[in-house]
Amino acid sequence: MTRNNYIYVDYENVHEADLDRLGGKAAHVTLVLGERHKALPVPLVKLIQSHAAQVSLVETGLAAKNALDFVLACEVGRQTEIDPTGYYHILSRDKGFDAVVRYLKDREILASRRESFAEIPALMKQDERAEFLQRLYREKKVSRPAKRKTLESSIQAAFAKSLTPDELEKTIQGLVKDKVIEITETGSVTYPEECGQP
Repeated sequence: MTRNNYIYVDYENVHEADLDRLGGKAAHVTLVLGERHKALPVPLVKLIQSHAAQVSLVETGLAAKNALDFVLACEVGRQTEIDPTGYYHILSRDKGFDAVVRYLKDREILASRRESFAEIPALMKQDERAEFLQRLYREKKVSRPAKRKTLESSIQAAFAKSLTPDELEKTIQGLVKDKVIEITETGSVTYPEECGQP
């Protein structure tokens, strides 16, 4: 089963909207706009139009302090009732959203606060996935899979089960090419000694 990724953009705080990353992904973006966002830049409007099925806009309508934050938190909560198995990403530099993320995680709902689309594992490009996994396997030795099948499951878990079989294979081959891992003919996965260095 493919997990849906829900991305809520605090547009007062993060003006990036790298919507081209959505192509072919089980992802939906909600741009939460403040009262002062009466007009959006033309390039952003064109991106929204080209990904219309995956993007929605929510306007707060008020200029009160933290109005946008409260509306965004409400929208996230509403969607978790509809799809509790989704992965919820809040794009904002505002660390106040960490309380919302913690609240969701305490209820076993996958959630995170990120500062850019490039940090969302399910939306990463091939080179970004490889870099992400290199950091993961170098810094967390205990979670290093010992068998290829477990490695595949581990990678899919890291990317919220969003990778196609082809993307998964390319990711594994990238790790082998970069000498992050070695895979034996019997399917055992080993990690060269230098991978233990941060």
